[in-house]
Amino acid sequence: MKSSKAKAVVKPRKQVRRQRRLRFSNYISFPQTLRDAIPGPELPGCARLLILSSIDGGCVNDNFFGKRVRLKFLAEESGKLKGSFEIGVDLEPEAARAMAATLRELVDRLEQMA
Repeated sequence: MKSSKAKAVVKPRKQVRRQRRLRFSNYISFPQTLRDAIPGPELPGCARLLILSSIDGGCVNDNFFGKRVRLKFLAEESGKLKGSFEIGVDLEPEAARAMAATLRELVDRLEQMA
């Protein structure tokens, strides 16, 4: 004899795929024009001096890169080349904290010298 109670329909659990994030290490990116301006091994001992004129930054949290701290340095040429170059620094939060702590420690050490 059949029961009058309706059987509960059990649906299989929906498999939720985790958003895949690429693992990027901390990096500094130089624009191609700056890489072209830096002498290669054919000119040993020839150094480039760039003047750091500004720093800016931001932070992102997206599905592709995850949580990142991004810095943008503006460096200006001091020699024959003219112009400025944006240098990007992309850091994981822990690396950004470590950099901030290192800078703070160095400034404290410098102030103690005076």
